Amino acid sequence: MAKRKSWVWDYAKREGDRAFCDLCDDKSNNEYSCVGGTTGSLIRHLQNFHGIKPSEDSIRKRSQLGSNHPYNDTQEVIRSGSSEHENNTTSINQDDDTNLVNNANTSSSRLENNEESKSRKRRRISKKCGSNSDRECNYEKTEQIHQALAILIAMNQLPLSFCSSPGFCQFMAVVEPNYKICRDQAMKKRLHALKSNVEDKIKNELQNVKSVVCTTDGWSSIAQNSYISLTAHIIDNQWSPKSFTLATQEMTERHTAVNLAENLTCIFENWEINGKVSTVITDNAKNIVNAVKLLNITIDNENMDVTCAAHSLQLAINVAIKQEIFSDIIKQCSAVVGHFKHSNVAKQSLFNKQEQLGLLHQSLVQCCKTRWNSVYLMLDRLLKNRSPVSNVLADRTVTSFYIAQKLEITESQWIKIENLISLLKPLYVVTNLFCSENHSPASMVIPLLSKLLDCHFKHKAADDQYITDFKNTIIFEIKERFKFERNETSSVSVRQIASFLDPRYKDLEFEPNFMRDKIRMAVEDLLERFDEQEINLEQIPPVQSDLEYLYGNTITADDNLTNQLQIYIAEPPLRFDQNPYEWWKLRENKYSTLAVLAKQYLAIPATSVSSERCFSTAGNIVTSKRSCLLTKNVNMLTFLFQNKKLLV
Repeated sequence: MAKRKSWVWDYAKREGDRAFCDLCDDKSNNEYSCVGGTTGSLIRHLQNFHGIKPSEDSIRKRSQLGSNHPYNDTQEVIRSGSSEHENNTTSINQDDDTNLVNNANTSSSRLENNEESKSRKRRRISKKCGSNSDRECNYEKTEQIHQALAILIAMNQLPLSFCSSPGFCQFMAVVEPNYKICRDQAMKKRLHALKSNVEDKIKNELQNVKSVVCTTDGWSSIAQNSYISLTAHIIDNQWSPKSFTLATQEMTERHTAVNLAENLTCIFENWEINGKVSTVITDNAKNIVNAVKLLNITIDNENMDVTCAAHSLQLAINVAIKQEIFSDIIKQCSAVVGHFKHSNVAKQSLFNKQEQLGLLHQSLVQCCKTRWNSVYLMLDRLLKNRSPVSNVLADRTVTSFYIAQKLEITESQWIKIENLISLLKPLYVVTNLFCSENHSPASMVIPLLSKLLDCHFKHKAADDQYITDFKNTIIFEIKERFKFERNETSSVSVRQIASFLDPRYKDLEFEPNFMRDKIRMAVEDLLERFDEQEINLEQIPPVQSDLEYLYGNTITADDNLTNQLQIYIAEPPLRFDQNPYEWWKLRENKYSTLAVLAKQYLAIPATSVSSERCFSTAGNIVTSKRSCLLTKNVNMLTFLFQNKKLLV
């Protein structure tokens, strides 16, 4: 049998028959015996003094390998624990950042060595935050501060060097003068331990659900390292939607569909969800869309790949604003904003004019091609500050005639800006609804877009030609990208099934009659394909009447499924502003089989924004001053910050 590596060596180093804890600073003060590979003393030390226990993966792997190995960690702890009373003689390290308690050997030679070591330690001056007091910060307090500091670094995206920075030392000199600072490497080990703890919590959540939905995206750091992120979305047993960042993994290969698919599969396997992933949400890039198809993620022979609704909507908007009349206005407004961004005199004059006119101090917003809704935000802020902007441009003591002539916005252009804002605002609102940090399911995509087109893009007789052209372009692009044009041969999409299973939209008012029937039939087919274990006929209500007693329990699986579906259709729809998950939580037993399907489809988010937010976090971590950060540390720090709710 191959020799197994104990989990303790993730936190300790071995030198012959001696072992040293990596979480403690002074090697000479945390020496442990590991003769013959025994790890009992190290295990007790890590558990009692650092609060670190083996991960569930480690326990599971050891149990799978069997318990016949003569040097099992658990057995070693038991053996060591039985003789613990005999080894009560300990030497307390008063000068180590973790105040380790070392087991002393009963032999006289070891006792003499310990006495000599103690005398040397008393003479040595420890690196404290600054105090002349003889009072020591006890071990428990020191370790508590270390753990809190690790969480602080993770939650605030701080560098590891923060724990030994002069400012932090000065702060601790006031809070706890005798606190001894933690080494950077020791802090890194603590962060890895935090990561392992969070991973175990996430794996428990993922193991308790039948279906997992994922979102993914790609990013390049300031150091030109490429990353791929993956976020998991589930609905737990309490009908609470949850999301977890699983990885922000470096990708050194070319971003081809095959390579992307291999990386995603590797992440699935690491998290043991390879057979549970029902859907992967991506942007519209061809390589990642094709990569998802290579994953062959199918549920009941239905391909479950879905693209990001917000990204598709922004592509439609980009086509609409390419009209020359709009592109010229956007270019002109961008130049005005750029002038106020680059001229400190103009910016200060703008603030003065805002104050004189009783307006809030607001900086102008510059548009950015890669930021959604930035054109709308720029135009809206500029229109709200029309008077102060015009006054500054007209003031020759601030703006020269040559610059003012180039930047001046005419009255007709202001009118077009107002019209463009009115056209972009409903699109801005819908995008925000899709990208809400609270879970926005894919079930709302088609209903909201249908309402958008019906209520805000109807043609009016008073519309100018450029407004009509904008509306026509938006209508065409949305219908094309979201497959609104349907006929008798059209297949039922994932979003349509999700909308039917959402009690707010289950009446399918936005669909033609023939499509409503097809969607309901598709759901019925999905229900019939469920395994008997998932149908769970034990949930059939008990006999209640004499007729039911006389006929007996003759309800079949097909009857039960049909009844559930028909009763669900007859239910009054939920208001659009109500919570569909609470609705299903109250009716899960009533629609036992349909609820399983609803959990699977309502877990699908409308967008892949959750994965994109990972890269906003990573961008705050990999700054110009930290561009050399190792990619594995980027993954660790991003993982901890994105899952910070699980740290406490």
